[in-house]
Amino acid sequence: MVRLHVNLWRDISKKFNFLDIGFHLEETADLDRLYLYLPAPIEIASIYDLSNALKDADTLNAVFNEVAAIEREADEHFIIKTDTSRRIIHHVDPARDISVLPVPIPGRPCGTTITLKSALCARINDQKNRAPQHYVRLRIFLHGDAQNLFTTEDGATSLGLSLTQDMLETTEFRLNERRSFPHVILERAAEGQVRLESVHYFLIRSKDHQLGSQHQNFRKVRHLEPDIWTSYLLVGQPAPRKWSGKPRADGMIIYQWRAIARKDKATNKPVYLDDFIAYASFRIAKDKILAYFVAALAIGGVGSALLNVGLSGLARFLKIFEWGPLGVGWSNLITGFILGLAALAPMWFSKLKRWWRKL
Repeated sequence: MVRLHVNLWRDISKKFNFLDIGFHLEETADLDRLYLYLPAPIEIASIYDLSNALKDADTLNAVFNEVAAIEREADEHFIIKTDTSRRIIHHVDPARDISVLPVPIPGRPCGTTITLKSALCARINDQKNRAPQHYVRLRIFLHGDAQNLFTTEDGATSLGLSLTQDMLETTEFRLNERRSFPHVILERAAEGQVRLESVHYFLIRSKDHQLGSQHQNFRKVRHLEPDIWTSYLLVGQPAPRKWSGKPRADGMIIYQWRAIARKDKATNKPVYLDDFIAYASFRIAKDKILAYFVAALAIGGVGSALLNVGLSGLARFLKIFEWGPLGVGWSNLITGFILGLAALAPMWFSKLKRWWRKL
């Protein structure tokens, strides 16, 4: 039985995002391997163990949303105790305990199957680890083709000259949506799926993004505590020579969605979750100062050229009728008036056309 914790960290950098996944496991006797499929290319070097980050007391309490304390430490795990239970947090060596396998997807970038190997599952099921609950927490570093795995971004379609552009961004997390599985994943899913008791999905992003719409109301929303989470974000931080700045949790908002298995009224047994979807759209005004100045210069250049052409044409017109030359001010005023009429002509013609149709 699995309770899944998912944290999607957005806006911590322009070049990467983090996806944190926590597997809260119970009744693991039949657990041999655990598979996670992502429709994006992921390397083993992009997967990090977060167990040591949970040794910080504040982070531990924040992740589980309850007061917990470390009871005992061992080489490959440590045990925490809460008011209601004991839980083993397992250390994971990605190179030893995890394998990644590319999954071809026709017409799209390659996907990846991330596997928690049998050796790790055997440690979880070891009789020496006498605890009713086990926990594994991983971080997947999303960059390159995987950076916008859950996100699409669209600019405003309207034309205009402004210093900012209104952007619409949609973030959609889908879990176990079988119709989007590649064939090879469908075959593996048919061999057996985990009993999914609950999904706790957290989307963390900058407060500069204004929530637009969502497919269902979130359970909670609040400001993120930067003092607690900044140190947690440093796990899996890219090398400074490749990325500038350190990820920080300042000015972040956390949105939470949750789904829990219901109980059958007749049998009083849980009806486990088949899938989970969380959709939200956000709006943000992005600066486009460079584009604004380039457009302003281009418009100014075209306007100046049109004015020179107009002045030349006006001078020739006056010469044909042998009228005396006008002063610079009057010439500019008349030419500007004529150019203005020419610019407004299409709009007037359109209005006249609509008016004529109404007759």
